[in-house]
Amino acid sequence: MSTHPFVPLRHRAVRLLWGSALVSDTGTWVQLLVVGTMVAGDTGSAVQTGLVALATFMPQGIASPIGGILADRYDRRKVFATALMVQALVTTGLAVALGFGVRNPFVLTAFILFASAAGATGAPAYSAMQPDLVPPEELTAMVSLGVYSWNGGRIVGPMLGAALAVAVGPAWTVGFNAATFVVLAVAVSLLRRPFRPHGAPAGTVRSRLADGWRTMRSTPGCADGVKVLVLMNLFIIPFMGLIPIYATATFGGGAALAGTFATAQGIGAIIGGVVITMLSPRIRPSSMVAGVVVAVTAGLALYAAAPTAPVAVAAIVILGSCVAGAFVSITPVVQRHAPDASRGRVMSIMQASMGVSYGIGLLAIGTIGDLASMRIGFGIGAVMMVVAFSAFVRIVAGWRASFDGDVVVAERDGLGSARLSPAAGQ
Repeated sequence: MSTHPFVPLRHRAVRLLWGSALVSDTGTWVQLLVVGTMVAGDTGSAVQTGLVALATFMPQGIASPIGGILADRYDRRKVFATALMVQALVTTGLAVALGFGVRNPFVLTAFILFASAAGATGAPAYSAMQPDLVPPEELTAMVSLGVYSWNGGRIVGPMLGAALAVAVGPAWTVGFNAATFVVLAVAVSLLRRPFRPHGAPAGTVRSRLADGWRTMRSTPGCADGVKVLVLMNLFIIPFMGLIPIYATATFGGGAALAGTFATAQGIGAIIGGVVITMLSPRIRPSSMVAGVVVAVTAGLALYAAAPTAPVAVAAIVILGSCVAGAFVSITPVVQRHAPDASRGRVMSIMQASMGVSYGIGLLAIGTIGDLASMRIGFGIGAVMMVVAFSAFVRIVAGWRASFDGDVVVAERDGLGSARLSPAAGQ
């Protein structure tokens, strides 16, 4: 197995998608910084600032399951491209609203919510396409490429967003983001092959969703991977959406400091993705996951206690590295274990679970930040992650075996608890 982090780029389709995704992800971070900083400066509220980030990710809870059904019934390439064009259209509406002087955070959040819902509808199709783009041994590196493009955008986007906001104003800056969705949609349409699922499901929407849920629950690698990702999104990941208010309320900074934090996190995430990709052939996935969970919790605690902005920047590099490491470690496990015919729905359940748990965590920690301080909010998140992951390790029987691929069957008792049966020969 190659440990080179960029080995999937030897495939034309991957090069085409990744290059355009880097452009699109840069546009998304341009918009997140500009609109988030605008709301933070106007309101001074952690909750209202968090709503901007929440609107970007929360639609996964509703739209992703719909996207999963579409991804398991139609050509996944066309589903993804169509969703991107809808994102472009709604984001153009947001740019026009800003051009007319609209600054109400709830109106801006509504536009972002609808655009993100379109994105969440298309995301399961792209996730389900990935195992068909590369050989199985390159899937971890393929997932890592998404981390590089997303966080490359996180590095370039804040600097570009700050420059564009000064040069042309927020409306044209958001308009730039709308154009990037078109770039990615064109790249997807240029792929030379269809991505139709094998054994497209029949039945009602409800029955197909239920079948996807049963598949996810009965597949140990999928079920346990989703559980850990939910814990991360509840207690750790909310720090991302609260970067603008943390920079403003704790260190007295503005867009420049928030951009520095975001850039530092992006650098850390790229480092984490590279390291995990290179280590993955040598370390068992369960040990990798346990290690990054410990490290990310320590990183959040350091970030919460940082006495100065430079220390916070160092902490967020660690935090970004470990969060990316967790994602790169867990997502390929879910993708590999999910059957092709239901992979779109399984991935949509994963994304929906992450979106809902992130939204809950963001609102909870943001509320603590408004009532007490962001330091206390992040500190409580770190403590809760320790408690929750410890409970997961004790309660979920055989979680190591499910991550490591030593389990092929999950039997459920009447209480819904998993009893893991070893693979033949184990």
